[in-house]
Amino acid sequence: HHFFSFYIFLYNVVLFVIHLVIFIKLVNSQLTGDFVYAEHFPLFCIGTAAQLLDVVHGILGITSTGVVAGIIQVLGRLSMLYIVEGNPTIHNQISTPILLFAWVLIELFRYPYYAFRAWNIEVYVLAWLRYSAWIPLYPLGLAMECEPDFPNSPFLWFLSERGSHYLDPEQPLKERLRNRYL
Repeated sequence: HHFFSFYIFLYNVVLFVIHLVIFIKLVNSQLTGDFVYAEHFPLFCIGTAAQLLDVVHGILGITSTGVVAGIIQVLGRLSMLYIVEGNPTIHNQISTPILLFAWVLIELFRYPYYAFRAWNIEVYVLAWLRYSAWIPLYPLGLAMECEPDFPNSPFLWFLSERGSHYLDPEQPLKERLRNRYL
């Protein structure tokens, strides 16, 4: 039991540190005005791919992680990271750093919470942040994933059944979505 507690504690501390470094780099790039997506991509991929261990922990019964939700979240984030990576035209869109901030802030609250929980220590502020911060951050992240510049990307052409209408940047977003989904 102590081995698993120590392992889960260490895992959560490492993931927290990775996300803290990402957060510091994001803040610095915003303060200096030199946000370069390619500088954030590798560490974000490492931090996100490492979250697949959350799913493994749930499968093995080490934690109570929701396996299906975990898979959807991690694979969804990895997909978005690679979609953005493959589309230099959206690297510098305002939606890109906002998306990354939304993701990293969620993890900055989640991993310390679970690190303490590994030893059955409840830190009220962390618990509150863990279960409250996602309320604005998840919709913000989702909105940035759906932000119009992402669907306009030529890389996503294959996702559209009516590509020429859906991807036409001159057509209002409302019409593009109606053409895409109706």
